[in-house]
Amino acid sequence: MAKADSFTAFLEAKQRLQPAAAAATGATPLSLLFKLAEAGPMPLAELQSASGMAFTDFAAAVKNLSNSGYLDISGAPGTEVAKLTPLGENVSRLGRPSA
Repeated sequence: MAKADSFTAFLEAKQRLQPAAAAATGATPLSLLFKLAEAGPMPLAELQSASGMAFTDFAAAVKNLSNSGYLDISGAPGTEVAKLTPLGENVSRLGRPSA
């Protein structure tokens, strides 16, 4: 895949994911990618707690990220672990605010 295609996919995903943001906490699906990029794979329950998102917003964000190919969920129900895919790692790097 060409780099231009990856960036275009990133921009499209960012635009698609923004409406699903949890306004009260400022958490967004993209912020979940940033959290996983910093912390590495983590149980969904911990990720949800760290996100500050309401359960329904979090579930929708995780589903969207997984369906978009940015997030891999593995493990038995109740012990699922979220992990960035290579595409998710790239998007988190490209979308991270500069310091």
